[in-house]
Amino acid sequence: MNTADRPKRRSGLRLVIGAALTALVVISAAGVAVAGSGGAQPTASGRTDAYTRDQVGDIGIEPNPSALPFWASPDIKVCATALGCAADQPLTVGGTAYIFITLNNPGPYGSGVSTGVMNVYWTLLGGAAQWPTDWTSIGAVAVTAAPGVTTITIPWINVPDDGPAPGAHFCLLSRWVSPTDPFTFEGPNTVANTTANNNISWHNVAPIPVVTSSSSGTTVPFAIGNVAGVPTANDLVFGEGADRHFAAVGGKVVVDLGAQLFQRWVQAGAKGTGIQRIGGTKIAILDLAKARIAGITINPGERPQVLLMFTAAQPTTTVFPITVTQFGPGQAGAQPTDIGGVRYDVTVGQE
Repeated sequence: MNTADRPKRRSGLRLVIGAALTALVVISAAGVAVAGSGGAQPTASGRTDAYTRDQVGDIGIEPNPSALPFWASPDIKVCATALGCAADQPLTVGGTAYIFITLNNPGPYGSGVSTGVMNVYWTLLGGAAQWPTDWTSIGAVAVTAAPGVTTITIPWINVPDDGPAPGAHFCLLSRWVSPTDPFTFEGPNTVANTTANNNISWHNVAPIPVVTSSSSGTTVPFAIGNVAGVPTANDLVFGEGADRHFAAVGGKVVVDLGAQLFQRWVQAGAKGTGIQRIGGTKIAILDLAKARIAGITINPGERPQVLLMFTAAQPTTTVFPITVTQFGPGQAGAQPTDIGGVRYDVTVGQE
């Protein structure tokens, strides 16, 4: 992975202005070298500000003041073809996917045409991904972003296998690197980097198709990491939309912690709410709106995966957004906070 594009610092407030102008840039399969961010700070007259949103309604203020999750950017989308798609589409191991990134210009800290390099990376689906250790480059493209909206398409060739669950499921990260649009801050905590910089966006959204005729359901991973540098206690917290209840179609979720994490959880007191142990290393989620598996110890340098199994009884056209969030300290001695999560968009069909 390229590490030469380390950031510079920035500060200020933001107000979005500008007209609608759309451009399309496509990177070749071989990729483009990532531009460095060295050199002098831009002068006031040369300052530009292009940005990607962390959530709908984000206007680019740094740090992002929203209380919403920072890891479900609407400006990153995964499609099966270069023609685009309305919503994220499933990835196929060994296949080619297309990453669409929306770059907005201007933000509140500058104006005018912005030139730079858009970089996109992947990591295992889950929380607490460390920068740059846990991230692998997919590609990068040089971009000239005129005022308005620029759509960038980066192909992801030979999508890798992410581990024990069938299929391919990943988190994506975009980083806009421009000599006239510097970073504010960048450290090992991806959540902190994302909230501090409007140049960075994190996209942890996975479409999960569930077939009613399958008794084993659909199994997907969730990686639990550690960004604090010392052993930490971490919680997995579940949530679903107030108007869409997975249980209404016979939907169930079971978490398999695996032998090592299950043993650590039991040693810490097997704490949690809205859950039930159902044998082996598995835990049933009884209340998707507020279930919590509490006190899972994760050591520095670890990022093990737990498995989530989704089953349902009735097909429906409804999409069920179910979130799983890792809460833990962002640094040694800090109070637990959201350090990353995933929104699983579950659809239920009949084979």
